[in-house]
Amino acid sequence: MNWFTKQTKAGECAGRNPYRPAQIKGQQMKYLLLNIGVLFLLGLSVLGCGQSLQSMSPIQPVHNIVDAQMELDNNSSADVVVPAVPAAKLANPIIEKHGLQTVGFRLVKKKDANAKALTYVFASPEYAYAVEEWNNFLTDWIEVQPEIELPTADEDRKEVDVVFLADFPETFDIQARQPFLTKTIDGITVSICYWRRTDLDRKYNRGNAFSPFYETEALRQGDKTDVFYVKITNNRNEHVIFDVKKCEMTDQGDNFYPGMDIDDLEERFTYMSRASGLYVKKGLEKAREILLEKRMPIVERQVGAHRVGVRPGESAEGFVPFRQVKLNAVDLSVILRIEKAPPPDGAQRYQTIEFRFPFTHSRGIRVAQPSPQRY
Repeated sequence: MNWFTKQTKAGECAGRNPYRPAQIKGQQMKYLLLNIGVLFLLGLSVLGCGQSLQSMSPIQPVHNIVDAQMELDNNSSADVVVPAVPAAKLANPIIEKHGLQTVGFRLVKKKDANAKALTYVFASPEYAYAVEEWNNFLTDWIEVQPEIELPTADEDRKEVDVVFLADFPETFDIQARQPFLTKTIDGITVSICYWRRTDLDRKYNRGNAFSPFYETEALRQGDKTDVFYVKITNNRNEHVIFDVKKCEMTDQGDNFYPGMDIDDLEERFTYMSRASGLYVKKGLEKAREILLEKRMPIVERQVGAHRVGVRPGESAEGFVPFRQVKLNAVDLSVILRIEKAPPPDGAQRYQTIEFRFPFTHSRGIRVAQPSPQRY
């Protein structure tokens, strides 16, 4: 037995392994490589989450029924209402006839469930937008709506507000990337969708012109904008009047964010030291081409002023900017006020209709949005 064998035997008898330091080193290397791999995968997942948040819209249409149902599952006493289809025996045949389904709604507190209008959002399974199909649905819906809204023994009368949700706004002159909502009241149909800052920059903040909605990160929240694309179709026999200064957004805290006209957009440029000269001039020229207020014809002339709107049987569409919402905003209502002109020989007065659209705002997605860019 040589010396090496003797040392090995002695080590084994003493419970020691002469090769243990090498094995420990190998195991440590394995753990190190494993940790590096886990960190690498974690980094990729975090990066992927960042990329996905950056590509999402901070303002999206309506709440989803699934979200409220999950909240109720976690907390059965949650103060929210998950609205079933109202008067299902009356409503379901019409919904099924036109291939629609309930997809979302505005959350309502239980204490207000019988006092405020519930907003039901319907969508086609194919998300195919067809004005004719929507009008056909409304024709059938209006016939049963008064009966649906009748009070029952255990609740007061409850107004039902119907909104249509769709993707791919193919009927818009300027194609959007976000889903949009449609509502019809008194022969006036209004469609609306949100435009992300990145999409606006990519389309208009390029070349020798600033986007009309261009902003720097240094601007205060109240000087930035949230921009929607709106289409108004007038199926009445009289014209309608639209004034962007009478439009607004509100949030759950009763904060309101007014609509902005071209003068407001021009004033914003004065807050940005680098926005001047040809870039601003070209940007304002573009604003006159794409803003809804500038794409509408003059329907009434007054002394020293005029009013724009939509003539009977015609449509108008374009961008409508608002002051940017606060970061803590969650529930949003976009309120578009449209004034109906009375019949020529009638004794009626002008009447204002409020088109109220439900949206939600995500602070996390807002913060993750990429910085303003030039193309």
